[in-house]
Amino acid sequence: MKTKAKKPYSSRELSAFCLQISILLHSAIPLDEGLSVMAEDAVWEEEKKLLMQMAEEAELGIPFSKVLEHAGVYPSYVIRMAELGEETGTLDQIMESLAGYYEKEHVLLKNIRNALTYPILMIFMLLVVLLVLFTKVMPVFENVYQQLGAEMSPVSLAATRLGGVFCGAALALGILLALSSALVWLLGRKGKKLLIAQRLIRWMKRRSHMALSVANRRFTAVLALTLHSGLDLEKGMELAEQLVENPSVEEKIKGCAKELEAGADYYTAMKNTGLFKGFYAQMIKVGTRSGRLDRVMDEISKSYEEEADAAMEHMISRFEPTVVAVLAVAVGLVLLSVMLPLVSVLSAIG
Repeated sequence: MKTKAKKPYSSRELSAFCLQISILLHSAIPLDEGLSVMAEDAVWEEEKKLLMQMAEEAELGIPFSKVLEHAGVYPSYVIRMAELGEETGTLDQIMESLAGYYEKEHVLLKNIRNALTYPILMIFMLLVVLLVLFTKVMPVFENVYQQLGAEMSPVSLAATRLGGVFCGAALALGILLALSSALVWLLGRKGKKLLIAQRLIRWMKRRSHMALSVANRRFTAVLALTLHSGLDLEKGMELAEQLVENPSVEEKIKGCAKELEAGADYYTAMKNTGLFKGFYAQMIKVGTRSGRLDRVMDEISKSYEEEADAAMEHMISRFEPTVVAVLAVAVGLVLLSVMLPLVSVLSAIG
């Protein structure tokens, strides 16, 4: 039997789990029986033990939100939403909504990974080409010059000497990056985080248009989910603040919550704090007056999702020609600095 270390579930796994729980609740099947059935079909031994433990706790009458909390692998958002679902009697609807939310999160994270993988590969190819050029090609030209009894130009000579330095620096940098990545990965598996990495990520999120679009999508998606589940907007704001993972949006949410506490209506609070502007603010106003704010939030979430996808495509479209241009210029300058004097020498010999 396979074993698997106990760690938080991925977005795809959370989506599948929430969907199964929703189906069980819709079918009026007791959670303890349903969890036992899920345990029988579990692939990993650790997952099977976890589901059996959850089934035993559910059989004892422990609330489902507490069962999730005791498991230690589910995010606080799922636990809190399950608790609210138990309080309002809408646990089945909330779990179904959570399944859709985490499925969208899975697609979003996959798109982000794909968007980041391509630039990294392009940079790697650029470094490899320059490394081969400096360490393999340039020494050949140097030998040719020596055999012809000619001297290389200062630029060519400097490029040749730079090859050894570049090779050593690239090797050292590669080892350093590999060790750093391994360290971050290991600490991440143990639930620890590096302060420097956290600060770097927060800095990037404050200044990245793509990160801002992702945060806005999460914010509106959470509000749509909570409103659709029959919960008030204040609770939705509280939950959204924990999920957006963007300092700028978090500050706006806190400011909006304070205005709501002071007696402002939803539209005024969101507009004054800058959570929504322009057309989106008008949609919020219409949704508030018509009682369809959940539908409006869902539409705004879709719009932000498209905006995030467009930002990713724009980043790639700008990055690709930049890398190609840098590579072409670097290779061209090095080859010209070598070939032009060589042509002159060969012409003189001829």
